[in-house]
Amino acid sequence: MKLPDGTKIHAAHGFLNFVSRLLPDRRPSRFIIALDNDWRPAFRVAALPMYKTQRVAGPDDPPDDVGLQFPMILEIFDAIGLSYAEADGFEAEDVIASIAASEPGAVEIVTGDRDLYALVRDPFVKVLYTVRGVSELAEVTEGWIANKYGIPGDRYLDFALMRGDPSDGLPGVAGIGEKTASELLRRYGSLDATIAATDLNPSIRSKLNRSADYLAAARRVVAPVADAPVRGGTGNIPSRPRDPALARAIGERYQLVGAVDRLIAALPTMRP
Repeated sequence: MKLPDGTKIHAAHGFLNFVSRLLPDRRPSRFIIALDNDWRPAFRVAALPMYKTQRVAGPDDPPDDVGLQFPMILEIFDAIGLSYAEADGFEAEDVIASIAASEPGAVEIVTGDRDLYALVRDPFVKVLYTVRGVSELAEVTEGWIANKYGIPGDRYLDFALMRGDPSDGLPGVAGIGEKTASELLRRYGSLDATIAATDLNPSIRSKLNRSADYLAAARRVVAPVADAPVRGGTGNIPSRPRDPALARAIGERYQLVGAVDRLIAALPTMRP
């Protein structure tokens, strides 16, 4: 999907349709999308310079088509009155963690990023993982994590630290993969308890010791920050669009009229 000038709109179209399905399906009392103000924050790079290095664009790489479409989405959100939030120098996961930490009630985090499993805490915080868009969302609770990975449900962060994540430039502990990480956490309960265990297999202890510096740095990199200086909307969902004429005009400009109309129809009092 492109505009006459070649600007791609497929991501904006898909995201708006996703929200249009999500709002009536989940019926949240408030709704906020979290933005990456900095997708590779300085504090994470300082702790672990390899963080996301493979994603840094080279001089000959094409621009990020998805990133270029977010201004369209935000224009439409502003016209309708839907909220978004960000924090200077932080990633979207930090914004989400900070909002979740400040909420007095239940929070559902809709994401395709498994790193956010680290925030799951029964019964207040669950992740709705996008298996197939909004049509199939896995409800990730502590019990779900325990069944899926064979670890204590509140120890996904420890699991991720040992396992690593090559897509983020995080190698994990050399010689310890998912299976071993799961076995260790199931037996000892946490990464710290594993390191402190007196009966730990000498080979495992050697691997953890060799990765001690990495683990110390990775803790600061992998863990979402729960006190980021978040700024943005309240999350209140309007019963009617703030400026319907403007929203439709923006939709026409970007050839997203149908997606805008569907999003407006998904607002609470606009639903049939």
